[in-house]
Amino acid sequence: MPQYVTTLIWLVAGICVGSVATWVLIRRRFDDIALQRRQVEEIRELERQLHVKDCEHLDALTAQKQELLAAREAELRNAIAETREVERAEFERLVNSFSVKVSPYAKVSKTGSRWRRQVQRESGYQYQLFVNGVPAFAPHVEITQSDHETEIDEESLLRLASQATEVAAQGFGAVSQFVQIARPVLVKQLVK
Repeated sequence: MPQYVTTLIWLVAGICVGSVATWVLIRRRFDDIALQRRQVEEIRELERQLHVKDCEHLDALTAQKQELLAAREAELRNAIAETREVERAEFERLVNSFSVKVSPYAKVSKTGSRWRRQVQRESGYQYQLFVNGVPAFAPHVEITQSDHETEIDEESLLRLASQATEVAAQGFGAVSQFVQIARPVLVKQLVK
């Protein structure tokens, strides 16, 4: 065989082997790229699933938080309502335990001697605080009207003057026979 045929065979064999080797390398490279693509797609799918699970978990947490907040708000509203009811009942109990008794008040006082009397009249009202039916303080009197009047017993005054005259007449001793006792006279004078 001639040498050019051998060379040609070797050349064709080398080209075939090179082509096969290149094809194998290219094929491996494409397989690697395809594998990388699949892996990237799987990673993206896993990330998407993880994101979906995270969102679902966050939604569940948010729902739980809203339920807890709603329960707390309901408890707070109930506690406020119960407290208001207790305070209202306590207020009513305290209000009902206090009472004020109001009554009319009138006082007439007379002072003086046998022939002169002073009359003082006062009117108004009296009130007193009671706690559970027991007096809490002394009653307080509020005077709305008051007047004073002086009365003179003219008969007693004239009798007293007559007695004084007789005593004075007896005091003259020996000349008392010349003393005449007159009828008593009452002089009324208005003083302004």
